[in-house]
Amino acid sequence: MEEDSVIIELDTVLEYRDGQVYIKKMVTSEMPVTLTFAIIEALNKTIVEYYRK
Repeated sequence: MEEDSVIIELDTVLEYRDGQVYIKKMVTSEMPVTLTFAIIEALNKTIVEYYRK
């Protein structure tokens, strides 16, 4: 069974300051809100962990 291809576009500018990640700009193709929040949450954790090391 062949799955349909799905393209998810994220045009996002994030800023890390004072131990937190801020969204400066975000443009997405039509995505469910739950997916958008999950992506941002994962990026947030990764960025914070990276800069705390």
